[in-house]
Amino acid sequence: MPDSPFRSNLIPNGMKGQETEVSGGVFDQAGKPIAGAILSVWLASPSGKYDNQDAAGNPISIPPAQHVLRGRITADAVGYYSFTCLRPGNYSIGGGVYRPAHIHVKVEAPGFQTLITQLYFPDDRFNLKDLPGSGFFKPELLVSFDGPTAPQPNVVLHGSFHFVLAK
Repeated sequence: MPDSPFRSNLIPNGMKGQETEVSGGVFDQAGKPIAGAILSVWLASPSGKYDNQDAAGNPISIPPAQHVLRGRITADAVGYYSFTCLRPGNYSIGGGVYRPAHIHVKVEAPGFQTLITQLYFPDDRFNLKDLPGSGFFKPELLVSFDGPTAPQPNVVLHGSFHFVLAK
């Protein structure tokens, strides 16, 4: 959504769940960091609802002040980024099909093609049952975590993922 706030903490006040930090770098195809790249991040809550859904799950328009599960992050001078969120929940898309936990990311930088993708958790039982097509689950979209990703109280999951942008 346009005009989401610039912030790296995407945990809404009072929401409970598995705290997760994702960090990494944004690089060009030659491996050089891209300073100032903008990452737009959005995800579902731990119960599988997006902040722009009504009680029935239908999309609604919300002002930027209500963008609680989304934000924009600016990569630093060496292309580094980091954000904190709660592990998103699975949600039904009908017919007994559930989306695996995923984090949407759009990466933009002047002079580069915009990348829109999703990051996945390695232990999600729905990964291999995700929607078909090139825009959905692929093993190369798994976040690399330092340890187990199963919910653990009072433990922050730490994962890394590097983005590569094409000219």
